Amino acid sequence: NKRKSIPIVDIFAGPGGLSEGFSALVRPQGNPVFNITVSMEMDPVAHQTLMLRSFFRKFPQGKAPEKYYDFVKGTITIEALYESYPKEAHAAKREALKRELGKDSDEEIDTQIRNALKGHKNWVLIGGPPCQAYSLIGRARMKGEACYSPESDHRHFLYQKYLRIIAEHQPALFVMENVKGILSSTIKNVRIFETILSDLRSPIKAIYGSNRKNGPSYRLFAFCNGREQMEMFDNS
Repeated sequence: NKRKSIPIVDIFAGPGGLSEGFSALVRPQGNPVFNITVSMEMDPVAHQTLMLRSFFRKFPQGKAPEKYYDFVKGTITIEALYESYPKEAHAAKREALKRELGKDSDEEIDTQIRNALKGHKNWVLIGGPPCQAYSLIGRARMKGEACYSPESDHRHFLYQKYLRIIAEHQPALFVMENVKGILSSTIKNVRIFETILSDLRSPIKAIYGSNRKNGPSYRLFAFCNGREQMEMFDNS
């Protein structure tokens, strides 16, 4: 018997790099281990790529239509491609959503996630909250801005939107991608990474305080190459 694919929700998806990795994993029988049920990205260019790759995955592996490659080569428009395969294009449009977490309605986003999961309890949340405020290059650039203040940069706190999804929907596990600079990024002399780790371990408490019933806590594991990052993670 074929095992069912594990649903995935991808937020702060960018052009879909994490989704590509997860969707590429297949079982020996050939069926995918994971199924991208919904992905969300605010940037219009990244969202266009996100939807195109979603469209590509609607076809069996190795059987993408020639018109897909015609579009990649620039001989037809993306509109012509989607018009040629309306069923797959419609499915991709339902999956790859142009949404801005923190600005668009939480209620609408929650409804879209619930509709995509269809009651599944064992599912995975993936995504990478915007990293410009944490990255070494981004911080170096911003230090040159006369009026820049880390405390007033909302991007430092966008991880809380990821956290809210965890607290509200309680995935079986999650994968949060970020950059090396997050380890040394500080607000009021407190390392933001330590706050993020604490919040991720107990997301319901972090988001709702003691006003909500207890929910799951999470064990955190580091996926990184550098010894320094691993030691900081282990000692936090």
